[in-house]
This record gives sequence, structure tokens and C-alpha cells, in this order.
Amino acid sequence: MRALLPLVLAVVTAPAALADTAYLIANSRYDNGQNLRQASDIAALERPLTEAGFEVIVVENGPIEAMRAGLSALVAAGETDRVLIAVAGHVVRSQGGTWVLGRDADTPDLGAVGGQGVSLDVLMEVAGRAPGRAMVLIGTEARQFPLGAGLAPGLGPIDAPQGVSVISGAPDDVADFARRFVLRPGADLAAAVAASRNLRGHGFLSSSVPFLDVASGAVAPPVGPSVEETALWNAVRELNTAGALRAYLTQYPDGAYVAEAQAALAGLAVMPVDPQAEAEAVETALQLSRAARQQIQRDLSLLGHDTRGIDGIFGPGTRRAIRDWQGATRQPVTGFLTGSQIGVLRTAAAQRAAELEEETRRQREAEELADRALWQAIGQGSDEAGLRRYLDRFPRGLYADVARARLDDIEAARRLEAEAEERAAWDGVRQQDTVAAYRGYIDTWPRGLFVDAARARIAEIESGLSPAAQAQAEAAEAALNLAQPMRVLVEQRLAAVGLDPGRQDGVFDRQTRIAIRSYQDGRGLPVTGYLDQLTVVRLLAEAIGGRLFD
Repeated sequence: MRALLPLVLAVVTAPAALADTAYLIANSRYDNGQNLRQASDIAALERPLTEAGFEVIVVENGPIEAMRAGLSALVAAGETDRVLIAVAGHVVRSQGGTWVLGRDADTPDLGAVGGQGVSLDVLMEVAGRAPGRAMVLIGTEARQFPLGAGLAPGLGPIDAPQGVSVISGAPDDVADFARRFVLRPGADLAAAVAASRNLRGHGFLSSSVPFLDVASGAVAPPVGPSVEETALWNAVRELNTAGALRAYLTQYPDGAYVAEAQAALAGLAVMPVDPQAEAEAVETALQLSRAARQQIQRDLSLLGHDTRGIDGIFGPGTRRAIRDWQGATRQPVTGFLTGSQIGVLRTAAAQRAAELEEETRRQREAEELADRALWQAIGQGSDEAGLRRYLDRFPRGLYADVARARLDDIEAARRLEAEAEERAAWDGVRQQDTVAAYRGYIDTWPRGLFVDAARARIAEIESGLSPAAQAQAEAAEAALNLAQPMRVLVEQRLAAVGLDPGRQDGVFDRQTRIAIRSYQDGRGLPVTGYLDQLTVVRLLAEAIGGRLFD
């Protein structure tokens, strides 16, 4: 029955004697923000839920009115036996709550978000009416959505009510978890969450209390193969190698295609094994998500193996980096990864990140000692020559702002003493701010009051990037294709290591460029003021204590 809201809200009714209740929100499309790529995986749960005996309420690409109507339908059902709520969409948080936004949300702030999204606390409260048999699944993606004051993207702290299980992660991972474990009678959900690389569990997770019970003396009906299992089986059939078939049987020992796989394996028993095809099949069986692949690329880059991008796509660059790493660590060189190799890679990358952090700390301490020593040696900036000597050695040092301020005061005093013609000429030169203008001033007034300042500025300009080098640096940064949230994260990381990037708004202005140059200069990286892959990897690794991700 599809009657509550056409094309948006649907209720699928199972036989009354078997009916539990499920509520699905799957918002892929948004009027005022980026669309999501995987939210439709949540809507696809409608069929297996119905087959498992649930009455399913579905809101797909719904405005807030449709989401509220669906929630009201769930409340009206009065479900106290078993309830499942699965949501995917733009999720935002404040210090005190989390909301799933409707399709028509428009720049919500803390005061208006209650009218543009459904509260996660309310969803968990409704689920809590069936304690011990209450499941809330939350799918999130890192996509852009403009937010007002008091809100940030992503999940806030989750305080699940008594007896409510909450699972969060990417929508495709959450949906796969629901098909493979939540809807499998007798499944150990606690163990399944603990074994997952990409999901987080909150609240009630018990190894002894499954979400669906196995009927006494009966075998529970199978839920059916997941989309991922079917995709893997299709790939295995196409490869038609012993390694691929074994990989499928390892990943799905009770899968829908086990009999076919065993029969095919028996037929290939006398055929020689292709190590490369077997290695590819083993990696395919891992079913690495995009986020997991990006993590692997970050780890390889941190260890000095260039993947030619961190995009979650294992192209020729990543395969070459994997082979280089395997060779360097004396492992079979295939260009494909096993589960154990991924663990070794992760451990090595974490160790390297810690080493880089310690190395940076020592460099920073040594630099600060030299900085303070020179400041004391010049009498704490008591004369112009000492100030310029300090800034020449430490242009972004601990006392650089003080030194520049004092130089500004010195120039201001000289300006008052200068003759009107020279003062007007100097002001014009400062406005032009070119090497030619400063040299013209020196030629005209070789003993002028601002000759030292002009020479210092010429040296500063000439030490910068050439137009060609600057264009190359700009192109390298543009090739990273950093989204606005990642640019804000870069500014936050710069601030976290003691630099001042200016406003943390994702716009790289003059102050941000100064901070990037300072960071590159302090870490022995090429000083351009623009981001490249190595700078981003180093910055993210250093700023969170050697752990690339939580």
C-alpha cells in the first residue's frame, strides 16, 4: 500500500500476525545542498524487511513534512515488540543534539533546525518502546551542505536509550550490515560490529540477544543474498579461478552460491593456479569500501609510496605503490592486498606518523630555542639593524609580529622627519610594491631615509616564487580537488599546530598562504604557500597525534 504521500512516503504491510515495524528515511537528493551517493541503499532495505515480516514505512527524497508524517505513522503503529529505523541523508549536529535534514532544508541554524529536520533523539525515543528489539541505523556521507550558526555536519554524541542498538557508518556499509546480520535470525550483532572496519556501535549490543530470533525446532527462512554478495559472485564467475572461488567461500561460507562455487572449484582442481588472479580474487573478497581504499592510499603515501591521488580508486598509480610497498617489506609482489597486509600497512603508517610527529616536535623545539636566543642577542629588538637581522633569520618567528610592528614605528618616525617630496615618493613606491619601484627610489635617493627598507623589500620579493613556479604550485593544489569541508579542516589543522590561518572558512586568503608557507618551511617541505599531496598527508598525520583517523 503506497498511500500516505505519493512518490515520497510508502507503507508496505505484511500479514498482521507477523508484522513488526520499520521506518526508512533515504534522502539522496537535496534542493539546497550536495546530493548523496549511497542513500538509496537504505531505501533498498524495503524488500528484505518486508520478506522478514515487517510493516515498512518508507520516505525517499522527502521534505520535512513527509519525514514527520512517516514518524507519526511509526508512532501510531504503537510497536512494542520489534522496531527498526534506518536513515540516510544530510546529518547535522549541535552540542546538544543531532538531526536528519529534509530534502527542502535551507541553511538551517541552531534555532531553525528543528523545523527542517527530524531529531535523532526522537527517533531513538520511539525505538525505545521496544527495548532489546530496537535497532537504529544511521548512514552518513561527507557531502557539503550550507549551515548556519550553532550547527556542524555529522553525528553528535549518541546517548542511546535503554535497550536500543545504534549502528552508524556509510549508507552502503550500514545497509549491507542490515541485510547480512540484523535480518539474519540468531546473528551475533555485537561480534559483527566488533569485526567491522567501517561501522560503529552504540547502546545495547548483546551477543546473546539477536535482533531476530530463530524459531524453536525450525530453520529460519534465509534473507537472500546481499547486493554485495551477488556482485562478488558475478565477478568470481567471470574470473573463474580457484583463488577467486576460494575467496568467495571464505567471505560467504553460508552464502547463496556456495554449492555452485564448490562444484566449480572441484572442476578446476586439476588446473594450475594463477597467483596473480588468486591475489586479485582475495582482495576482491575483502569488499573494501571507498573510505577503506582512501585510508590505504593515505597509508601508502605516508610511507613514501605515491598513489597519484587519494580518491578511493585503485588505478595504475595505486597498484604501482602497492607493489613498491610489498617489495620493500619483502612480501609477495602482486599489486593486490590481503587482509593481513592491510593490517601491517596500517600499523606501519601509524608508526611513521608518530615518528614524523616526534621529529617535528624536536625541530620545533630547536627552532624556538634558536629564535629566543637571537632575540636576546639583538637586545630584544632595540634597534633597526637588529630587528631586520632577526626577521631575515626568522621571518615567521616567535617575535616576528613584534619586530615588524617596531619597524613600522621606526618607518613612521622617519616619515615624519622626511621631506615632503621624498615622503610622497616613498608612499607611492610602497603602493606599487615592485622591485622596479624600490630600485627607482634607491637611485633617486641613494642616502634616503627608507633605503634600508627598500633593499629589504627587494630581497623579500626576489626570494619568492617565479610566475611559472607559482602557476605550477596553484595547479598542483587545484589537482587535489579539495572540497570545502577539507579546506576548513586544513585551516583547523594549521591552527592546531600553532599557526594562524585567519578565518577558518575554507577560503585560502593571504593569511592562510602565510600559515601554509610557515608550516612547509618548518617541516623542510618545498615552501610555496600552496598545498600538495605530501603537505596534506603530513599535516593531517601530525595534527591528530600520529593517528590519521579515529
